[in-house]
Amino acid sequence: MGKRLTIGFVIILLGFAVYGYFNAVPGIEDNGEDQPKIEIRPQTFDFGEVEYGQILEYTFKIRNLGNQILEINKVATSCGCTTVQTSREKVNPQEEIELKVTYDTGAMSGTYAKGNQERIIYVKSNDPINPQAEVTIFAYVK
Repeated sequence: MGKRLTIGFVIILLGFAVYGYFNAVPGIEDNGEDQPKIEIRPQTFDFGEVEYGQILEYTFKIRNLGNQILEINKVATSCGCTTVQTSREKVNPQEEIELKVTYDTGAMSGTYAKGNQERIIYVKSNDPINPQAEVTIFAYVK
């Protein structure tokens, strides 16, 4: 019985230590202060089944849900076969801009060019909570 009590006591102490650590570590909190907040809709888009060599386009929407200007610092993709551009680099509070994605299915060759494809688009901004947002496109290239 004494050993169980000791183990239980140690577990409780460890629980308090972990709780205290996470409360003591400084971090950015969403405390309602003025700050930008990025939202990209939708999070994914699937082109479905497409022919090899097609150039596909889709436009995502970037919205600033915050109270300060959202600055798009950089956009990048996971593959050179995919390009991306924004309609503007600064988004006022509660405004929306376009994120145009172009995927050239013929830009790759070999066995990796066909079948299920996934490309990630990275959007870096001054959102302190989510400084790098991501969206993904999919396609099945025949």
